[in-house]
Amino acid sequence: MRAAAGGRAVFHLQHLRPRPPCRASPAPATTATAPLSHSAAASRAHDRCLPKGFLPTLELGVSAVYLCRRVHSTTCSVSLDDRLQGELDGAKGEVQKHETVGAFQKIPMVMPATDILMSAQRKSRNVPPTKGIANIAKRERNKGAKQLDALMKELSVPLRTYTENFPKRRDLHPYERSLIELTFGEGYYEQVLGRVDALRKRITSVGKQHASVCAKSTTKREAEERLAEGRKRLEEAFQHGQRAIDDLVNVAKALRSMPVVDLHIPTLCLVGSPNVGKSSLVRILSSGKPEVCSYPFTTRGILMGHIVSNHERFQVTDTPGLLTRHDDDRNNIERLTLAVLSYLPIAVLYVHDLSEDCGTSVADQYITYKHIKERFGDRLWIDVISKCDLLGKKAPMSFDDADEEVAQYRRFGPEGALRVSVQSENGVKELKERVHLLLTSQMARIKDVKAELDTQEAGIRVLS
Repeated sequence: MRAAAGGRAVFHLQHLRPRPPCRASPAPATTATAPLSHSAAASRAHDRCLPKGFLPTLELGVSAVYLCRRVHSTTCSVSLDDRLQGELDGAKGEVQKHETVGAFQKIPMVMPATDILMSAQRKSRNVPPTKGIANIAKRERNKGAKQLDALMKELSVPLRTYTENFPKRRDLHPYERSLIELTFGEGYYEQVLGRVDALRKRITSVGKQHASVCAKSTTKREAEERLAEGRKRLEEAFQHGQRAIDDLVNVAKALRSMPVVDLHIPTLCLVGSPNVGKSSLVRILSSGKPEVCSYPFTTRGILMGHIVSNHERFQVTDTPGLLTRHDDDRNNIERLTLAVLSYLPIAVLYVHDLSEDCGTSVADQYITYKHIKERFGDRLWIDVISKCDLLGKKAPMSFDDADEEVAQYRRFGPEGALRVSVQSENGVKELKERVHLLLTSQMARIKDVKAELDTQEAGIRVLS
């Protein structure tokens, strides 16, 4: 669901390109290509498990990703879900640590190509010749060589700064690596940085060549001509490759706008099929204010909000809805949800709509729920049946509940599920209490993991 207007930053990013699965399990031959049906798939839901591949081959022609930022979170230094792994490295006793989140907020500001060129031209023209040169010809060729060298440096040094200070993808946290891949496509990030570095090398080569030629001038007129020629060639080389800089500007804007999760703070992640009411629950639970509409996929990115309860601060993230299909058929928007579930230490609030007002049948919701529960059931978890005020008021979309599990799910939902209605506020108070208890338990789990890591590191320091 789209974020409201206040304070958002939305970027329309390019189509994705195919990539091989990075965590795929072999799929049965009978289900590799056939889509899941409503009733037939539901009747076999307890016998079969969907493929578990995450970030598999991306669909050609998939629409672009929109990433929205609501609330900045403090960056952190420890990954708690993946856990820092203390390992002895031979006799040195060095600790090998996983990547940390927050790298995108450290990305340098990138000047537009036209601004870089204008600034370089102005500064280089103000470079004077070396003092004390009486001979006019020598003074002019000295000035020309110095100005060409200055122009070369003013153009190339910012490009070197960008390529050195943008994070290497291999050094990023897995969550941030997945965001880069889902946003820009496989290899695009490295390609843009490579083009910027190639432009820097080209400018350096042209600048050194023409500065050397200018320094060998024998007359004032010759030095002036070679200076003018060198300026022209440098500016042409820069303008020829300035598209790479413009692309880097867009990459930097998009990356800095991506949501940041503080891994030291408990995070509640709302998951479910499209339009089941996740964003409505975010609005009553946290500071996040997503748009609430009656059509699917209004949430097209990751939305961060915060809860303050009993002087404690927690995080809440709303995620795009998941359709009932195999992972290798999911679009890039759905894969954002899987990235959060796979790589961040979150507690899950799974939302069900048994009234089928969301447009997804109960049978399909059950298949998706069972698949996600099997993959991420080790998380702290709450099941919520939303729109409970509509139950019994609408005829179900399908009546073929041949599978007893689906029939049981239709009547009661998951075991222990809490029934909530945002419209009538039924169950809202109890939901807030259970969410607070869940996040308090998540905080205890985070502290236990941190204490374990501290103990490991202390032991390694003693051994070293």
